[in-house]
Amino acid sequence: MTAATNALGRELQLVHAAQWLYAINAEPFVPGAGDPYARLVRGFEIGEDGTDGTDGTDDAGGTLAAIAERGPVWRSRLDTWVVTGPEALRELSAGAEPAVSAAVPQAEAWLPGPERQRTPELARDLARRGGTRAVGKRAGSLRELAGQAAARLGPGPVDLVADFAEPLTAAGFAVLLDVPEERRAAFAADLAAAAPAVDALLCPQTLDTTQRLAAGVRGLRELFAGRAHAEADLVLAVAGARAAADLLGDALRRHLDRPREWELLRSDPAHAARLVEEVLHHRPPWRACPLVALAPTEVAGTRIEAGDTVTAVTTTTAVPAGTAGANETGGSAGTSGSPTPLPVAACATLLPAARALAGHALVALAARGPLPRPDGEPVRVRRAPLTRRLVRLPARLGEEETR
Repeated sequence: MTAATNALGRELQLVHAAQWLYAINAEPFVPGAGDPYARLVRGFEIGEDGTDGTDGTDDAGGTLAAIAERGPVWRSRLDTWVVTGPEALRELSAGAEPAVSAAVPQAEAWLPGPERQRTPELARDLARRGGTRAVGKRAGSLRELAGQAAARLGPGPVDLVADFAEPLTAAGFAVLLDVPEERRAAFAADLAAAAPAVDALLCPQTLDTTQRLAAGVRGLRELFAGRAHAEADLVLAVAGARAAADLLGDALRRHLDRPREWELLRSDPAHAARLVEEVLHHRPPWRACPLVALAPTEVAGTRIEAGDTVTAVTTTTAVPAGTAGANETGGSAGTSGSPTPLPVAACATLLPAARALAGHALVALAARGPLPRPDGEPVRVRRAPLTRRLVRLPARLGEEETR
């Protein structure tokens, strides 16, 4: 192990140790069990529908509620401003010119620098490569890939993440990003290695995972080297593919026990778009976003200076306890399933491909026959505070469901 690797490992351990220390220990003059933001970003909170297979005692909904209770803007003991709520996030977006910025050490950077993120050239390239028009041109190919992926499933037990969502996402993005046929197996392997990259912006991964992640990013960068849109292609491969796989996984999890929706999908394929929007409404791809302010601003009466680190966190809007829809996004009792939006325009560029791929996948799976049935508990990986990434979604397909 090189000196540089040793140094990186120590940095990752120190950041994660600080997250645990402040998450557990009560703050001076503030009642409670510790810093709820530190609890969130350490990545050991469990969502409303998944477990990591250990004790199952952590509560992501309670953590989000505790973050919201601190107010729209407050400073975490991890030395970052925490901004929540629609009004504060709008003020932040309008005034601070926020850009996505890693909050922990990175072995291999894949994000353009903050100043570069604000340039019209990058925005244009992202739109050309992953915007609605670009994705629409590949609709036929994506539909065909979804049908092929669904046809390969079952009968019997399947994992709708490992056997369907992840390989379909890799195949779909290979088409969207013009990956040569002979490079597609390597592309899929690099995507899999880079899967934790988005979460690694906020939560240190283990050293082994970090090294695999770095190798995956390097492989993707080498693949796109020399292209006119290489920078945009790398962002779309790392963050766009992750958003697509996560959206599809959450859509499948949400609708496994809803036979009426599958009947509607078979009779009206356009219903898929409505289901995808429903999932996005309740569970946007990132529930937290690490940012840096490029300009000074005032948010909810608090001064944020240029260069300050900020994390935007999606929390939910309050409704009376017991109201229909409460607790649908892992919030505490008395919250609805309507997360506030993140104030980063770049995140929107990840959605056209994610929407399209998820919609085609739902239609293809519904066309096989009766809906798949749950066959075990879904599993979400830990150290994934942004994406809440599903890694297992057990289901069962019967003989009558194959053709």
